[in-house]
Amino acid sequence: MQENPSGGSWFDQWVIALALVSAWFGSEAGRAALAGAAGGLVRWLMSERRRIRDLAVSIIAGALLAHYATPIMLALMAQWVGPMSGDVDGSASFAVGVLGMSGARLVLVWLETRAGKGGGNG
Repeated sequence: MQENPSGGSWFDQWVIALALVSAWFGSEAGRAALAGAAGGLVRWLMSERRRIRDLAVSIIAGALLAHYATPIMLALMAQWVGPMSGDVDGSASFAVGVLGMSGARLVLVWLETRAGKGGGNG
C-alpha cells in the first residue's frame, strides 16, 4: 500500500477518520445533531414542494438548530408538559429539527419588521 507524506497508509488514515466521526456521533452533541437532522428530514418530507436543495438545507439547519436550541426546547417542554423521563434530550432535539426552519423564518420576519419600524433603512 502506498505511504503518504505524513506516515501511515491512506487506508489507515481513513480508518482513523471514520473512527473519530463514529465516536462523535456517539457523543451527546452528535446524537443531538442526528436527531435534529432527522427532524429536518421529516420537515422536508411534510413540505408540499420537495426540492433536493431544500432537503440539504433542512437537514443542515435541523442539525445546527438542535445543537443550539435544544436547551430552549427542553425548558418549553418542561413548562408545557411537566416532569418527563426517558430520552427527553433526543425528543427535544428532534422537535427542534422539525420546527427549526419555521421558527427561523418567524424570527427573521420579526427582525425585519423590527428593523423596518426602527427606520434602519431610511
